[in-house]
Amino acid sequence: MTSVRGLRQYLSSLVLSLPIEHFPKPSSESEAIDLSIYNSIEYILKGKSSELITHVEFEDLIVSSNAKKALSNFPETPLIEVLHQYCDAVVEEFKNKFNDESITSVQLQLTAIAFLQVFIQLNFTGPGVGFTSRELLFSDVDEELLQFEAIKLLNIEGQQAYDLISDPLFLIIAELLFEKLMGISSKFSLIAKDKSITLEELVEATGKAIEGTEGNPIAASLQWWRSRALQVHLSVVSEPPNSLVSITSLLLNPSVPNSLMPAAENMPEIQKLIQMLFFLECARGGIHGQTEHLSIPFLTKAKKLSEFSFLLSGAKAKRTKFQQFHTSALIVLAKSKSTSVYDVEDSENPESFNLDSDLLLEKPQYESLDDLDNGDDSTNKRIKLDFASIGNDSSEEEEEKLLPIALRQENIPAELKELDPNDQPPLSELDNLQLLLRLVIIRQTSPAQNELVKEEMMAVVSRILYTSSKTCNWTLFSRALWERSLLETNKSRTIERGILQMTSLVEEIGIKIKTRVLPSAKNEEISPASTRLRFIHQLPLLPQWQMDAQLAEKYMSLGVFKSAIDIFERLQLTCEAALCYAATDNEVEAERILIERIQKHPEDARAVSILGDVRQDPELWLKAWEIGRYSKAKCSLSHYYYGPPKSSGLTKNLDLALMHMNDCLTSNPLSYENWFFYGCCGLESSQFELASEAFTRCVSLDDSNSHAWSNLASALIKLDKTRPAFNALKKAIRSGGDNKSWRIYENYLTVAARLNEWNDVLIAARELIEIRAKSDGELTIDIPVLEKLTEILVSTEYPRDAEARMTYYQSACIDLICNVLPTVITSSARCWRIVARVELWRSKPWAALECHEKAYRALSQKAELEFEEPVWNEAVDACADLVGAYESLGERPGKHGADDLVCKDWKYKAKTTVRSLMSKGKSMWEDSEGWERLQGLKEELAS
Repeated sequence: MTSVRGLRQYLSSLVLSLPIEHFPKPSSESEAIDLSIYNSIEYILKGKSSELITHVEFEDLIVSSNAKKALSNFPETPLIEVLHQYCDAVVEEFKNKFNDESITSVQLQLTAIAFLQVFIQLNFTGPGVGFTSRELLFSDVDEELLQFEAIKLLNIEGQQAYDLISDPLFLIIAELLFEKLMGISSKFSLIAKDKSITLEELVEATGKAIEGTEGNPIAASLQWWRSRALQVHLSVVSEPPNSLVSITSLLLNPSVPNSLMPAAENMPEIQKLIQMLFFLECARGGIHGQTEHLSIPFLTKAKKLSEFSFLLSGAKAKRTKFQQFHTSALIVLAKSKSTSVYDVEDSENPESFNLDSDLLLEKPQYESLDDLDNGDDSTNKRIKLDFASIGNDSSEEEEEKLLPIALRQENIPAELKELDPNDQPPLSELDNLQLLLRLVIIRQTSPAQNELVKEEMMAVVSRILYTSSKTCNWTLFSRALWERSLLETNKSRTIERGILQMTSLVEEIGIKIKTRVLPSAKNEEISPASTRLRFIHQLPLLPQWQMDAQLAEKYMSLGVFKSAIDIFERLQLTCEAALCYAATDNEVEAERILIERIQKHPEDARAVSILGDVRQDPELWLKAWEIGRYSKAKCSLSHYYYGPPKSSGLTKNLDLALMHMNDCLTSNPLSYENWFFYGCCGLESSQFELASEAFTRCVSLDDSNSHAWSNLASALIKLDKTRPAFNALKKAIRSGGDNKSWRIYENYLTVAARLNEWNDVLIAARELIEIRAKSDGELTIDIPVLEKLTEILVSTEYPRDAEARMTYYQSACIDLICNVLPTVITSSARCWRIVARVELWRSKPWAALECHEKAYRALSQKAELEFEEPVWNEAVDACADLVGAYESLGERPGKHGADDLVCKDWKYKAKTTVRSLMSKGKSMWEDSEGWERLQGLKEELAS
C-alpha cells in the first residue's frame, strides 16, 4: 500500500537529495509506502544509482528478454527507433511486475532518475562506476559506432553534443523514459528532435501533458526531474538550444513545489527546503539559458526565504607580509539565519592549495569593522551589476540588488557589523549556493577585464572558502575553488596557485584521467557520490571537458602551447580550437581543422557556420541553416548584408539583413542582442511597427537596459503612440541609473510637453542642463520650454502665508529657474528675463532688477554690437527693458525692509545706461531705428 502522503514525503526527500541519515522510514499508516519504492529511493540518496540499475530485481526488468530483443535490432534499425522500442518494452515489463499503477509510475520514474544520476556522475562529478552503457545494453555492438550514433541523438537545433561524452545512452534513456511517463508522443521528443517541429508545437504538447496535474505528487516529481534532465542535456551541447530552455521553464512552474509538498503538510522544514530549491533551480535555469536577469527575482525570493544577510562593503586590510599600513579592500559580510539538514561536517573536500608566497598573505588581514571608512566621495565606483527592478509606474516594491553594497559604516546592519572580518562564521550550504549563483551571474554579465568586478567576485569567493569550519559540501567547495582559480590566473603573483588548483580539481573528479599530474594528497580517499551529487542540480553545470578546456585556455594565455594543444587534442574540441586559431590570425589552420571536422561530421551545422565566419562566405551560412536551422548562421548572414566587407562588392541591404535576422529569431527568440539589432534595422529602414515589436521583445528579455526602452519610445513616437512612448522613456530613465543619456532626456522632455506632463518636463529640463552644461553651456537651455514652465508657475498664486506650503511644481520650478539656470547663462538676455519674471512673482523685485541688469550687460558687451545691426537692436531692447525695470521696480521696498528701496537712484542709473549704450553705437548706428529709440528714452528720462 502506498499513500499519497507517503509519496509526497519520500519523493520530496528525493528531490531534496537529503542526507541518508535524515531520510525518514515509514512510521505510520498515513505515511505508508511500498517497500520497493523506499529501497529504490534509498539507493539513489546514497549515491548508488549504478547499483540500483544493476540490482538483480531491476536488471531483470531493464534488460528483459523483450528489451534485449528490441536492442538487438541495432544497427540494422536506426538507434532512435531501437531506443523507443526498448523504452516501451521496459515500461511494459514494469507494468507486468507491479500491479499498482502508481507504484509502476514511481518505479519507472526512479529508474529514469537513476540513469540520469549515473550519467551526471560519469561526466560532471565522478567518481566513475563499474560498468558502461554498452556493457549493459549493447554488448555486441561496435563501441565507436554506438558512441557516434548516440551523440547524434543529443544534437539539437544545429547544436552539437560533445563527441566524447561518457555513456550518452544513460542520459538519452532517462529523457525518453521521462517523456513516455508524461505521455509525450515520440513526434515531440527532444531526443533526435524533428527539425520540422516548431517551438510552439513543442510547448503546446508539453502544456497538454502537464494540464490537470496540480496536486499530484508523482506528476510534480516527474516534471521536476525531467526539467533537471533537460538542463543536463542543455549543458552537453555547444550553446543553449531555445527548445530546451523553454520546455524547462514550462515544466518547472510554481505548481510543482506546491504539489510535491503542499502547505497543509505539517513538515515546515521540508516545505521551506522544497521552496528554496525551486527558487535556486529556476535561477540556475536563467543562467543556463543566458537570460541571467530572469534569475534575479528567484534569488531575491530565496534570500528572503532563508533570511540570509549579506552585503559588499569596504575595510582596511593588509595583503602582503611586509605591509606597514592597511589599505582599502572589498569584503563580503554574510551571516546565515539558521542551519539545515545539509549542514554536516564534510572532511572529504578537495585539497585547497596554499599560496606559499614570500610576499602575499594567504588571505587579506582586515582591521576591525569599527575602523571601516568608505569615505564620503559620492563618485565612488559602484558595482556594475547593481540590478534593481524597473517596476511599473505604480508603487511597486523595488527589486533587491544582486550584490547589496554598504558604502558607509552606518549602512551596515547591526548583525553584520558584529562579525569579525577575519573569522566570519560558516554559512549554511544553501546560502553558499546562493552566493555562488550570484557570482556566476556577475561573471557572465560583466566586462571580462573589469578589475573592480574581479575584486568583487574574489570577495564573494573568499567568504565561502575562508572559514574555520569544514562544513562546506564537496561540490560547493570545489566550485568556489574553481572560481577563485579563474580569478587568480589573471594575476602574476597568484597564477601558479591558480593553475595548480585547476589541474587538481580536474583530476579530483577522476573521470578519464589516466595519469595524474599532481599526486593525491589524501591517499586516494574519494568523497562519496552522494555528497558530490547533492547540489549538482542547483549549480550551473560544468562538465569535466569544459573544465579541461578552460585549463587549456589558461595554458595558452601563458604561452604553454604544448600543454594546451595536448588538452584540446584529447578533448577533440575542433570548433573551439578553430576559433582560437582564427583569433590569433591563423585562419589557414582554422580552415583546415574545420574542413576535416565537416568531412567526418557533415551534419555539424556549427562547424559549417564557423567556417563561414572564417571565410565570410554566405553560402556556408546558408548550408548551416539547411543542415540544422543553426540560428547563428542566419545571424551572421544578417550582419553580413548590413555591413558587407569591401571585398564582396556589395552595398548595405537592409531588407536582406531584416529577412535573415527574422529567420534567426524564429529559430531562437531568446537572444536579446539579436532582437536589439533587428529593432535598430527596423528604425533605420523606417519600419516602425517592426522596430516597436523588436524592442518590446528586448525589454521583456531584459528590462534593465535603458537603450532598448529609449529605442522602443522612438518607434512609438513615430507611430503616434505618445502615451506608451512616454511610459517607455520613464522606464529608460529609471533603468539607466547613474549613466544618464541627454538624448533620452531630450525625448522625454519633448513627449512630456506634448502630454502636458509639466512635472516631468521640469525634471527633464533640469537633467538636460546638468548633463550637458559643462560641454555645451547655455546651448543646453531650451528657452521656449522654460518660458512655458515659467508661464505655468506665475499663473499660480505664490504662497505668502507663513503656514502655506508650495506645491512640488512650484518649489522645483523655482529651484530650476532661480538656482540652476543662472549658473549656466552666459550671454542670453532672454534667459535672464525668465529668471527676472520668476523673482518678481516671488516678490523679490531687487533680484528681478538685478536679472534685468545682467540681461542688458550680456548684450551690451558683445563685440558684434558694433557691426551687426540685429545685435545692436537686441541691446537696445534690453536697454529699454532695463529702463522700464528701473522705473517700475526702483521705488519698491528693498531687500532689507524699513526705508530701504530697491534702487533709490534709479533715474540716474537709467540715464547712465542709455548714455553708455549711445556712446557705444554713435559711430556706427547714429541714423538707425535703434538710435532713435534710445533718443526717445533719453528724452523721457530727462522730462
